[in-house]
Formats: sequence, structure tokens, C-alpha cells
Amino acid sequence: MTRGRLGAGVLMACIAASTGAAQDGVLMRAMRDELERTMTELKLPDLEGPYFVSYTVREFWGAQASASLGAAAGSGKTSARLLSVELRVGGPELDNTNFYSRQPIRGVGAMGYGRFPVSIPLEDDYRELRRSIWLATDAAYKQALGQFARKQAALQNETRVDEVPDFSPAEPFEHRADGDLDPPSVERIEALARKVSGAFNGLPQVYASEVRVDQNDEVIWYVNSEGSWYRKHEPRVSVRVMAGTQAEDGTPIEDTFTVYARTVSGLPAEDQLVGRAKALAGRLAALGSAASLERYSGPVLFEGQAAPAIVRRVLAPKLVAARVPVADDPRFARMVQQAASPFIDKLGSRVLPRFMAVIDDPSALAHGDVPLLGGYQVDDEAVPSRRTELVRRGLLRTLLSTRTPVPGVPTSSGSRRGGGPTPSNLFFTAEPGLAPEDLRAELLSLVEERELDFGIVVRRLAGSAGRIGRGRAGGGPPGSGDSRSIGGVVAYKVFADGSEELVRPMELTGFSEADFRDIVAASSDSTVQTGMFADPAGAFDRSGSRRPALVSVVAPSLLFEDATIRRPPGNIPRPPDVPHPLAAR
Repeated sequence: MTRGRLGAGVLMACIAASTGAAQDGVLMRAMRDELERTMTELKLPDLEGPYFVSYTVREFWGAQASASLGAAAGSGKTSARLLSVELRVGGPELDNTNFYSRQPIRGVGAMGYGRFPVSIPLEDDYRELRRSIWLATDAAYKQALGQFARKQAALQNETRVDEVPDFSPAEPFEHRADGDLDPPSVERIEALARKVSGAFNGLPQVYASEVRVDQNDEVIWYVNSEGSWYRKHEPRVSVRVMAGTQAEDGTPIEDTFTVYARTVSGLPAEDQLVGRAKALAGRLAALGSAASLERYSGPVLFEGQAAPAIVRRVLAPKLVAARVPVADDPRFARMVQQAASPFIDKLGSRVLPRFMAVIDDPSALAHGDVPLLGGYQVDDEAVPSRRTELVRRGLLRTLLSTRTPVPGVPTSSGSRRGGGPTPSNLFFTAEPGLAPEDLRAELLSLVEERELDFGIVVRRLAGSAGRIGRGRAGGGPPGSGDSRSIGGVVAYKVFADGSEELVRPMELTGFSEADFRDIVAASSDSTVQTGMFADPAGAFDRSGSRRPALVSVVAPSLLFEDATIRRPPGNIPRPPDVPHPLAAR
């Protein structure tokens, strides 16, 4: 059930009147009752009470299992019910949020409260739930008062240039997704981990390998003082396969892939996962014997998986309206300003070629026969999701936003997930697109124009297993070392006659969102890649609701006018002195 209702202000009458399924049992009743008491009674003498309060409760069961070479390496199960409180004092134009201070607030944090989320009982004991929510609300109120006072003091020493409100309005909204928690089976996912990890057994060229399976089932309850509420059910399972080796000269080579699904039954068949693991081992062997390339600057074609991967890593984090908080420490204030999205100042400007567009569509379920896992119906702030056109004919139209406004984006697009604005299913399209052979011909034409001996095709941005070697030669994760460098680039030299030559894993360096303006052409077909979103505002989120969110990116192969790849810097560790134990077999 999903429906919106018109209204404004604090709709406590709606809270009191909600009955039946809307109450959703003892927990939601405790949340609503404590919310009503908070809005009517919580106020210290001579100080203001809250103008907005919301409660979010996440109840989840999780299971994890890992295995190596067909043997179990560890497993476990977790369960918890966590409460986050968002409490605002002041008013929508200026309140206690969007402020960062390194100094703790005295008197907050007793009995573990004051930092969110906090644990509350798993059992539906109404009195104990009310007590836990009351303690957390009391701590959140005192914390909000302290933050608001410090923020006002910090602003007294500044001249506010951009009078951007701290909170934007939203119509009350109600949503209920049925589905009960299904505690994961450790035995089932452990058997899957053992089966897939067995793909590396008997392969002495693979020095280290591991398969990790994570299964989580989660129900989220939310209610706020405006009359909005929801109940969401969000199951998720992932299989992460990691492996690493060393070339004869000692160069570490690592790779990983992760498969996501809503449920275990939604994963690819076991034989398919085993096949992908064996293919990973084959790639490692081929990369170990490939020639090295010191440096290349010129046209680069990103094909297949590499295209949506580069979009997700580089461009997608710039398409969100992340608010940079006010800080009471000038040094920290200068640092956080560097984290601001450069696209906030580029609304209406060209960020892509004229033939390209970007759309975020949370309602999409699949692209062809490939499931899209970034979709949802209502965001974390009870704002309904919607299709958003971000880029049209290369021009930036808007950014994905939350109820925290930024200049030029005053209202929410229903995109808050995991603590900040987050894409869902991101469609990166080109019109017209070229056939693969025409795109390859365009690459070779640019190579000839630049009088280069060869061009570069990147077919994979490999993750780092983080297990082999001491440097980043195998390709570190995004954000390690140079923030504008991406490791694990699996590239091929392409010569004028069409022949190819694999090179050792490279590093894409000096690459940023500005390079997307120089895309020369794109293919007519697209590839889907799903992964976790790197939230640029996550480091500033104090709500306790920050958690990884899945994003599915659909993108065509992309030909860039100019890019630089190089051999990863750093020393090369020596290879092992003793052969792999499996080599003797």
C-alpha cells in the first residue's frame, strides 16, 4: 500500500488517528505514542522544543560465511533492532543540522545514548520499547540544543552569502511493504561459499583466494512528526570472490568480483558462480604472463563492464546534491569545502557531450534480462521515489537530492538512502550509438591521428582483494592513495590491424568527471553493473542511518578522447622463495 496525503505542519492528529495495519504492531505503536509525547511535552525551561522529530528502527538478521579452497573459513549470525532519532530545533530556515563540531557536547551520552543508532529490545515489549525510545529522544534533544547553540555561535563570525534553508518541506506520505523477517541460514550460505571457493582448488598459480557470502534480511519502520510513516522490507545477499597471485617478477596481481541479489534464490546458479571463479583464475594467470606497459596517454575505449564501472566510480558521486556542513573549526571548514560536489555550480552547464543523457529511475526492475537492484518506492525520509532526468543533451538539469537543500536544488527528489543522496538505477544513454565495430574503428582513427603505435581498450576495472603484496601494484580500491587514480585497470593494446595484446594491470590516473565532456562516441548496446555507492556526504552524516546502498548502472561502451594509464607506482615485493604447496600435486 502506498498513498500520499495533502497536509502541512505537524499533523499529530494523523498520528493519533492511525489504526489497524498502519500501527504495524507493538513497535510502531510505541514509536507513535512516544513521538506524540515528544512533540507535546518535550521542552526545557527557557529553551525551545523540537519542531521536527523522526524515528527510524531497523530490525535485521544477518549471516556471513567464508571459505577457501573448498573448506569453511568462518561463519556467524547477527541480529539487532537499532533506533535512530532525527530531532531538529530552531526552524526550517536555520536549525541544528548541517553543522559539524569535533568537540563533544557535555551531558549527552549517558547509558550509551546520544550517538545513533542505539540498540533497543528485539522483543515487542511496549513498556520497554517506550523507555528505550524516551531515553534516546532525551539525549537527541539535549544534543540538538547544544549543536544549535554552537552553530549560531559559529555563524556569528561569518557573513552568510548563500541563505539556503536547512530543511525543505515534504507532503506527508504513507507506505507499507509486506514481508516478514526470514532469518538467514548459515548452513546454506556456508555450503555455497565452500562450493564456489572449490573452483580454486588445484590451481597453484592462485596464491590466495576466498569466497564470502553475506545474507541480510531487514525490516525498517519510520514515523515522523509531519504524519509520514512507512514500513519497508529490504532483503539482500552478496557473493564476493577474491583471488590473488604474483607474476614471475613479483608484481602482485589481484582481482575480485561481487554478485548481488535480493535473495539466495535470486543468485546465479552455483555452476555459473563456479564458472566465473574459474574465469577469474584464468585472468590472473593471463595477467601474470602479460607484458608490462610503463605509461600511455591517448584515446581509451572502455568496453563492457569497464564502462558502467567508470561511471559509478567517477561520475555518479558528482550527480548528488551533498550539503557541506558549517564547521566551528576553520581548518576543518577548509577541508570539508574540498568535498563539495563540483556539479552544484554547474547546473545548466555542459557536463557530457550533446548526444548523451543520464536518467535515474528507481522504478526500473530490469534491463533486458539483467535485474536492476537499485530500485525502491520510498526513501529514508518518507519521500516517494521518482524518475529524475539529470542530464539532457549533455546539459546538467538537476541533482539527486534529499530534504537538505543545496543552492539550485531546493527540494527533495526522494533520493536519501544510507544517510545521503544516492542514485538508484542510473541509465547512461547515447543517441545515436555506434555498433561495436564502428566504435573500434573510431578508436583506431584517433590513434592514427595522434600517430601512436597502438590504442587502449579497457574491459575491466578489477577490484582489489587486499591480500597479496605490500603495494598498490595490483590495483587499490577507489579512494586509496591518489584520490583521482583508479587501480586494477585490465587493458589491451589494440593495433592498426585489429590485433590485441593484454598488458599487466594498470592504474588510471588524473581522471575526473571533467573528462566525461570529452567522450567522442558510445556504443548502441549497454552493460549493467551493480555495486555499492560511495556516498560523498557520508563522512558528515551524524544521523546514524548511514549504511551502504546498492546502485545499478546501465551504460554503453565509452570512447574517451584522452586518458592516461600507467604502471602502478611503488616497489615490487619479491615472489615467494618456496613454491605453492599445491604445485607438488
